[in-house]
Amino acid sequence: MDRPIAILLLEDSAEDAELVMRALRKANIDAAVQRVSSEAEMERVLASAPPELILSDYNMPEFGGGRALQIARTRCPEVPFIFVSGTIGEERAIEALHDGAVDYVLKDNLARLGPAVLRAVQEAAEHERRGKAERALEAAEKRFRLFMQHLPAAVLMKDLEGRITFANPSFERIVGKPAIEFLGRSSHEVFPKGYADGFVAHDQSAIATNDVFAAVEQVPIADTVHSFLTHRFPIPDESGRLAMVGVVATDITERIRQEAKLARLSRIHALLSGINAMIVRARTQGEVFREACRIAVASGGFHAAWIGLTDPDQPKLKVVAARDAELGFRDEAALMHSSVSDDDVIAESALRDRKPVVIEDVATDPRVLRTRGNRGCRSSAALPLIIGEEAIGVLVLHAKEAGFFDDNELGLLKELANDVSFALDHLAKEEKLAYVVCYDTLTGLANRALFIDRLTQLIRASGTRPQPLATLVFELQRVGLINDSLGRSAGDALLRAFAGRLQDIFGRSATLARITDDRFAVAMQDLQSATIVSWIEHWNAHGLAAPFDIDGQELHPAWTIGIAAYPGDGDTAETLLSNAEAAVQRARVAGESYAFYSAEVGVRVAHRLNLEGRLRQAAARDQFILHYQPKVDLRTRRLLGLEALIRWHDPDRGMVPPIEFIEVLEATGLIVDVGRWVIEQAMRDVHQWRSRGLAVPRVAVNVSQVQIRKQEFVATVLAASGAGQGGNVSLDIEITESLTMEDTKATIDKLRALRTNGLQICMDDFGTGYSSLSSIASLPLDAVKIDRAFIARMSEGHQAFAIVSTIVKLAQTLRLRAIAEGVETEQQARVLAELGCDEAQGYLFGKPMPRDDIGKLLKSVTVPLRAVNSP
Repeated sequence: MDRPIAILLLEDSAEDAELVMRALRKANIDAAVQRVSSEAEMERVLASAPPELILSDYNMPEFGGGRALQIARTRCPEVPFIFVSGTIGEERAIEALHDGAVDYVLKDNLARLGPAVLRAVQEAAEHERRGKAERALEAAEKRFRLFMQHLPAAVLMKDLEGRITFANPSFERIVGKPAIEFLGRSSHEVFPKGYADGFVAHDQSAIATNDVFAAVEQVPIADTVHSFLTHRFPIPDESGRLAMVGVVATDITERIRQEAKLARLSRIHALLSGINAMIVRARTQGEVFREACRIAVASGGFHAAWIGLTDPDQPKLKVVAARDAELGFRDEAALMHSSVSDDDVIAESALRDRKPVVIEDVATDPRVLRTRGNRGCRSSAALPLIIGEEAIGVLVLHAKEAGFFDDNELGLLKELANDVSFALDHLAKEEKLAYVVCYDTLTGLANRALFIDRLTQLIRASGTRPQPLATLVFELQRVGLINDSLGRSAGDALLRAFAGRLQDIFGRSATLARITDDRFAVAMQDLQSATIVSWIEHWNAHGLAAPFDIDGQELHPAWTIGIAAYPGDGDTAETLLSNAEAAVQRARVAGESYAFYSAEVGVRVAHRLNLEGRLRQAAARDQFILHYQPKVDLRTRRLLGLEALIRWHDPDRGMVPPIEFIEVLEATGLIVDVGRWVIEQAMRDVHQWRSRGLAVPRVAVNVSQVQIRKQEFVATVLAASGAGQGGNVSLDIEITESLTMEDTKATIDKLRALRTNGLQICMDDFGTGYSSLSSIASLPLDAVKIDRAFIARMSEGHQAFAIVSTIVKLAQTLRLRAIAEGVETEQQARVLAELGCDEAQGYLFGKPMPRDDIGKLLKSVTVPLRAVNSP
């Protein structure tokens, strides 16, 4: 113990008391001893602070041990009592133990006192613990009985034979019998067979799975059937073996009824919400009609819905939209034109009285023809659509449940009909106003305000990464002269004809508008400046420049185009349109057919067009050549491969670096033919080297996204490389990382086809694009090339070094070769080798060289055949 034992010592002799305490100390018992020698003192101590142990002499002159034991048993029976006496006969000792003493120790044998004290204290503590546990168990059992007695759920326990061994009062109320009548009986002896079979099957499921089994069960109670949520669970015995099955059943009949009602109300609320959301975005009455019927069936859960409008020329309602849960839209046309005679009575009544009409049960209501019952619906409602004071139509709904349309549902459906009526009235007014506000009445095109609004939407849609977006303003010349000479009607006819021609060119859905008397504007997406110029030439060649036949006269009007590009020439719709108009003014003053708002753009366009023309000549006149850069094994420094790099030998400028013309080749599509030439030329060079007896490593060529997008890409590469025709395929294909943002599945299929024919695939400039790990892992790659920018910055900071290390580890994880680009120093090569990088290329190992210089290089080195042919 971590505190002294509180001991009450009854001893009239101070010397004997000292001997007792000495014996306790000798036994290493830490005790707080309080000595008394009279009955009064004992009573006082017991009343103030009962001890943990009482030691008492048996023979005291004024106060005997027997009386002390009697007082202790009365005042504190749980405190152990030990006699410590000089003489006590065996008969008296037995009597003392019988009266409640736990032990006795003779004063001439105090060596026993220590163990006796410890044993007595320990036994008292254990007795107290057992007492507490027994009291707690008794309280728990009492609480359990109370819990079971008042638990609203029914509780059963069954043995493995299915006999009921316990049931709480709730179960007694369910079966209507006292427990004595069904305890020891099976389910079949308590419930009808049809129900009992299911209960027994569920018992067996809990036993078979040795786990909780939950189910919703129907239980007969009096004259009704209630629904119960039941949980069956296995109950093991003390050894852990399955002994019984417990069942807890909760009556959920009312909850199911309320949930069904809530579900119906939720469906109506969903219908109302869907209709309101549709009304906000609907633009035509027909759209309102069709969507209202669709939402009524899809969200409202109705079996069928249709809308009919009054028609002065027809005696019956004209069905304008219909929906059936079973037929859907497949037979909507047939539904709309079919007879609705079943609903004539309620529809006409709703229109006449301008009030909803409800059929609670079509099977018993005489107003409904019996054929309606064959369509799977039990109740119907006709809701009038009212605009002003006139009922212009009716919305008819059919439900599969009888009595579906109670006051709550009907109130919401009235609100629904009012919303549809409001939408029809609003659309009719809005259509008239919107046309005048947003459209040019002469040409039918959008006006300036609507064009700015649509252009704003296009700008917002481009998000944080603006896409090329051009605004073009067409100014039709000499319209005023035509008005003066031929009359205003001729001028208007010319404007309408020019508008129609623009629509034919750009499409009826284009962002096109008439912004002033003689100016038209169009917004074009994803067009570069040079492409716009090509388009202008295309328009003139395909109809825009053709003469107009106006009232029998052939007119050849001229026009000028002003161009402003987003975001360079403005970041708002108003600014772009204003700047495009400024550009058209500049073009007209300069006598040009078109002008860009920015002078620099015009210069760049001219340069781009000039470069494009020169590249077409270069392709036709064989001005492209190939250089080759070596790739080496970083560990052995042996030559492993060559990368073919295109160069343009311009007669005027000399050797032009690829950075100046590759983008133009891709933008114009020339890259497809030039790319095929690169592969063919590389293979011709390989065959020439081999014909000279040289061991030629694998040769890598870069392919553009433009090439890969082509359907015939695989066939083109295989034909150009000679793959699939036997022999040693020594071609690698290098793709850019941004390719993973393209159509991944189509790309993977094409690359796999190449690998199947012996080509290897490498991802170039890895780490600079936007690819995800999942897309990289799915691509059929053999290697990744670490971009030269990371290699150059490795020694400048930890970040670039960490990126290179991560890429190498990623490549190892994916079982790809890691190739470093742009290695220029021995230190870079050493660090890369230590990181586990496989191969490298760069000025440290060799600059890009012409074909003949590569031939000399191949003569001077030994290329291991396994390096050439290894996959």
